[in-house]
Amino acid sequence: MTVRGSVVVTGGSRGIGRAFVVDAARRGYDVFLTHRGRASDAEEAVAAAQEAAPGATVTAVEADLLDRAALENLITTVLDHGPVHLLVNNAGTMAHGLLDELTEEGWKRSFDVHVTAPMVLARGFAESLASTHGAILNVSSTGGVVGSVHGAAYGASKAAILGFSKSLARELAPFVRVNTLAPGPVGTDMYADLPEDERRAVEAETPLGRVAEPWEIARAGLDLCHWTYATGQTLVADGGRVLT
Repeated sequence: MTVRGSVVVTGGSRGIGRAFVVDAARRGYDVFLTHRGRASDAEEAVAAAQEAAPGATVTAVEADLLDRAALENLITTVLDHGPVHLLVNNAGTMAHGLLDELTEEGWKRSFDVHVTAPMVLARGFAESLASTHGAILNVSSTGGVVGSVHGAAYGASKAAILGFSKSLARELAPFVRVNTLAPGPVGTDMYADLPEDERRAVEAETPLGRVAEPWEIARAGLDLCHWTYATGQTLVADGGRVLT
């Protein structure tokens, strides 16, 4: 297998993150995925990637994105392996609740995971990414584009990563491209756990009549990483929901 370089995927043990890991391995990258103590899920993600791409090097690194020391350890671990070509800031957290139910702790956690951790990792890998003319992909949400049904903390932090991406695209050009992916509802385990009537309602509100599969989102995101004349862009992949 010809190795194209290294990819870092945060939150890579499940759902969309795992799909990123599998697709990146299939494209010929060495992959580093982070997980927050979900060792069995991480092992399954590694196995899935290696099954899809025999011979691929896939490494799971435990890293709590709320822990600055863990982030610095991740950066050191990856850079000890070699230069980085792609950084996919995919990890997310959910802070449900209306304004009168929202805690400052939940607000801060949402911003720490969705904005601060991507900033720390972008800063830590920026020099290496510049040396490879690489790319950063920040995963937002349609909730960051049009407002979130999951509450202000989620929507505001997902909107903040859009602004961060655009600013960083200007700052790191012409050596590093920075783009954002904004998915709509995706058929992850979390979605499958919703009551059937809620799932049917989501699908009925989507012009394409269904939610995305994780692999579709990952493929769109990695394709965007390889658009060599695109930076500061947001790709909305939501089956047309923002049209409604």
